[in-house]
Amino acid sequence: MYRLKCAEVWGGIKDEELDVCAPGLTLSLFSSACEGGKGGDVYFCSVCRGDRVTRVVVADVAGHGTAVSAIGRWVHDELVKGMDDPVLANLLAELNSRVVRRGLRAMTTAVALSYDVVERHLEYGYAGHPPILIRHAGAWMDLSPAPDGGCRNLPLGVEPACSYQTFETSVASGDMLLLYTDGVLEAPSPDGTLFTAERLRELLGDAATASPDILKSKLLATLRGWTGGRLDHDDVTFLVIEVA
Repeated sequence: MYRLKCAEVWGGIKDEELDVCAPGLTLSLFSSACEGGKGGDVYFCSVCRGDRVTRVVVADVAGHGTAVSAIGRWVHDELVKGMDDPVLANLLAELNSRVVRRGLRAMTTAVALSYDVVERHLEYGYAGHPPILIRHAGAWMDLSPAPDGGCRNLPLGVEPACSYQTFETSVASGDMLLLYTDGVLEAPSPDGTLFTAERLRELLGDAATASPDILKSKLLATLRGWTGGRLDHDDVTFLVIEVA
């Protein structure tokens, strides 16, 4: 398994199925564009120059397939520019200001996290994205933000003055996280029934002790079984992360 080094960036928008590790984390990724091998789903991981903090982002540009692949690549490149900002909320706010300048065609949802291997400390934030799911003490649950009023945590590119709030939690060895785009939840059966968050949680509950690569394979097989073998309804990306 490839080990990300300090000051290294890994990610992109193309079809990918890969396992990597970073300081204190094991990551197992599946990403598939619904057409042409490039789409609007973005996956990003960087390790700080001190080899201590790992940052992970999964983003979903409005639309899908090759029509939005150029914007997806641009979003990834903008994340690279901000990799050294230690404040996660600043990364989201600055990215929002840049997406706003490109117009609503670049509207993007995102989930971002930073993990400090020394403190075993996780910081996370959302920009209109489905919640991280976390397995802690053997049970899966939403890692949802606390309710808050005002213009906060909207999708990137919607509101120039939007502020981004981040949240913190401690994690332990064996805890697992699942980041995903809405292509997972909206996978249709042959009769048009969507997969939904409820079915995703049921699957996770049935695989409570699986390793990241096994859980990735099980989720992928389940989605393909649900759709009749095809994942061409939307770009589909999910990332399983385990705390070492």
